[in-house]
Amino acid sequence: MLKEKIKEYKKELVLQKAGEYLEQKGFKEAKMADIAKHCGISVGALYKLFASKDELFYEYVRYQVALFYKRLQTRFEFLRTPQERIKEFIKLKFELFMEKKALLKDTLAGDPLFFVKLSANKENPAKMVYELLAKELEKLGLSNPRKLSYLLNYYTYGYIEYWLIYDTNLVEFVEEAYTLFMDGAKNV
Repeated sequence: MLKEKIKEYKKELVLQKAGEYLEQKGFKEAKMADIAKHCGISVGALYKLFASKDELFYEYVRYQVALFYKRLQTRFEFLRTPQERIKEFIKLKFELFMEKKALLKDTLAGDPLFFVKLSANKENPAKMVYELLAKELEKLGLSNPRKLSYLLNYYTYGYIEYWLIYDTNLVEFVEEAYTLFMDGAKNV
């Protein structure tokens, strides 16, 4: 049990450092040797934690989604209405994407269908976020809140793509994204 906790802690530390590297250099061009060097560990030690670069990236994504979920829950505690919480989801998502702009320009990591592909091959790491959103959408009396939570997530990617191309202030679109989505959600 202690060994497992130590291994998980090591994994988390490596994911933090590997994330820094991936966010600067991108995924496609990254080599495990370069990631290991950046993390201050041997290539063998990195492979003991992650069997491949793809597994490392998947675990990095899971780690980032878990961090997002925790931040979202913390922010939700201070908001009273489902409307405020949904807007906060959009805002937090936009803020985090803005922080990771270099990684998003990577052809693999920036693929808008990345989570769909990931979910088809492994358990969807964002499922807990969708469930949290679905609860808020349900409070608004909307039908099919689970479906709407997925649609909201992918709807916001349109704003992110626009931002990547036109380099606007993404957070300025929170209210617009919320309003347009909710207008459409009433018809689903």
